[in-house]
Amino acid sequence: MHGKGAESARMFCGIMNLPPPPTKFSKYNKILLQATRETCEDSMAEAVREAVDENDGKKDIAVAVD
Repeated sequence: MHGKGAESARMFCGIMNLPPPPTKFSKYNKILLQATRETCEDSMAEAVREAVDENDGKKDIAVAVD
């Protein structure tokens, strides 16, 4: 868990009178977060390059998000 998720899990466990969630995976979560972030940024940068190439080099591109 990361960020609000970890805090929410601790709060839930406290309310339910359960032991706190394990923290032994925290190190791995940080590694996975960094790898995921880098992969997403690289993927989005490549998508931008492809869109600009398909738009004859023009960077004024409309984007629709659904």
